[in-house]
Amino acid sequence: MMRPWFSVWLLAITSLIAEDGDVDEFSRAPYIQQVGADFGCLVWRTENSIDPIVRYGQDWKNLTNSLPESAIAIRREAKGNKELENGSMKPRPLHSPPKGTRQFEATFSGLKPDTRYYYAIYDDDKRLTPNDQSYHFRTAPMPGSKKRAHFWVVGDSGTGEKRQSKVHDAMLDYVKEVNQPIDFCLHLGDMAYSKGTDSQFQRKYFEVYDETLRNTVVWPAMGNHEGVSSNGATGVGPYYDAFVCPTKGEVGGVGSGTEAYYSFDYGRIHFVVLDSFDVDRSGQGVMAQWLKEDLNRVNKADWLIAYWHHPPYTKGSHDSDRSKESIEIRENILPILESHGVDVVLTGHSHIYERSMLMDGAYSTPTVVDQVILDDGDGDPKGDGAYRKLPNLAPHQGTVQVVAGNGGEDVERLGTMPVMKRVIVENGSVLVTIEGNVLKAVMIDFEGGVRDRFQLVKQDGVLVKRLSNPRTLPPYVPPGSSVPKDYVGIIGQGDSWQYHVGATDPTGWPNESMVASQWSTGKMPIGDARAGLKTQLTAMANAGQRLYVTHEFELSEEMDPKRLGIAVEYRDGFIGYVNGHEVVRQGVEK
Repeated sequence: MMRPWFSVWLLAITSLIAEDGDVDEFSRAPYIQQVGADFGCLVWRTENSIDPIVRYGQDWKNLTNSLPESAIAIRREAKGNKELENGSMKPRPLHSPPKGTRQFEATFSGLKPDTRYYYAIYDDDKRLTPNDQSYHFRTAPMPGSKKRAHFWVVGDSGTGEKRQSKVHDAMLDYVKEVNQPIDFCLHLGDMAYSKGTDSQFQRKYFEVYDETLRNTVVWPAMGNHEGVSSNGATGVGPYYDAFVCPTKGEVGGVGSGTEAYYSFDYGRIHFVVLDSFDVDRSGQGVMAQWLKEDLNRVNKADWLIAYWHHPPYTKGSHDSDRSKESIEIRENILPILESHGVDVVLTGHSHIYERSMLMDGAYSTPTVVDQVILDDGDGDPKGDGAYRKLPNLAPHQGTVQVVAGNGGEDVERLGTMPVMKRVIVENGSVLVTIEGNVLKAVMIDFEGGVRDRFQLVKQDGVLVKRLSNPRTLPPYVPPGSSVPKDYVGIIGQGDSWQYHVGATDPTGWPNESMVASQWSTGKMPIGDARAGLKTQLTAMANAGQRLYVTHEFELSEEMDPKRLGIAVEYRDGFIGYVNGHEVVRQGVEK
């Protein structure tokens, strides 16, 4: 009696699998690409030939529409195919996929704005995608419409390791908790370590983020690691195979003619995406000229968000005062953006989270804070209060710089960039909400904790005030060290000092008018009876003798006297004076 029952159960299971879809047919699971108000793009891969059919509709249980065959492009590798190798076959061939790969790019058109559509992929009449609600996308609102936007920002994530997945999961848990699904994602680059190859993209990007990619568009910026195998000048490589980005202004803005840099609109927000790695970053370059034209034509936006890979300000795993890419972006590109009222700049590359004060005009190297900080508060409504700007895109009203290169790679800190208000050495990502005249941002760490938050509010009557002595974070002191890692040397350890040995204070000590022209001169370190000293003092062997040393120095205009520090190695005790005023005392009673 058991055998017939057992046979029927197996048949039932087989039937369910066939109805729910055969996901094993995909070598790269379906994912959403550029989405506008009336169109969208769906991409997937197989290793075998299929007869692709895409059905879609607004009811996930009743997909009444089908894409025509002409709406589905099929891309293959050029190698071994003469038509592809000589460029006579369209669309563009794939760069370096696994053998036999077919990439399908399906374009939906004639859609309604701000509307959710469900989709299913078939091989003829065989369903490949599971029959569930997660396979969907939502069209963008009409350009200029006042629609709230909620988006995810992540950078330097592509390790394929546990921390990357935890950052993603923390984001999903948070948006579920606050009941605010994301509308789209911005990736700041380095999504597939270490060379951005096709297989690295598959394992360290597509497989990790599959749950999000099947229903949410990602607008990418290329990182230097993708640049190992992809080329911004030609638009060829695994990075350019993975993404479909606008080149002709399809989603708003001015067409750039390249996927290396582009712009798009979402409601009343204009986004600019740049290539900071392998295209000309000069002010006269093609990218800068396109940027100027694009920003000059913005007319329906209240907010301007710009992002790329290399940060103009950072002391994380990289130092923006020593990086050619960062310096050129800071000197040549930021002035263009700030003259057009950019609100937030998002970058990665440096494996850390850093967030600036409200700032404008910090183009010099090294970076200084005098007269470039407009609000030195924390931007938190529950703290010092939100940052405030004039409505629309008024020039030079202040920008918040966010470095979010902490999406999965090991985090690191070299020092403290003086324009920063928050520095967090932990993996995480950023969620941004823009509604009306308010922008809200939170940094969520890999465990789901809110580690930073700030707001920008646009309102009439705001006056720009440049601060001459803004509040800044203290210098960074690495664990186990007593000396900041990001100091600028004024007097070197081996420099020569004037010195005097005696039992009583020299005449005029310690006044700045004191004359030390008759004192001896010697290089540090100075002392007696110890190996390694550059200046040995035999007189110090006598009881009650003291060593007096003096050295003149000057501070440049951008240096803050309140941030002066002194590193001293001593045996018994010492007292330090600056311009005759005691500033430090160790081991010596008053």
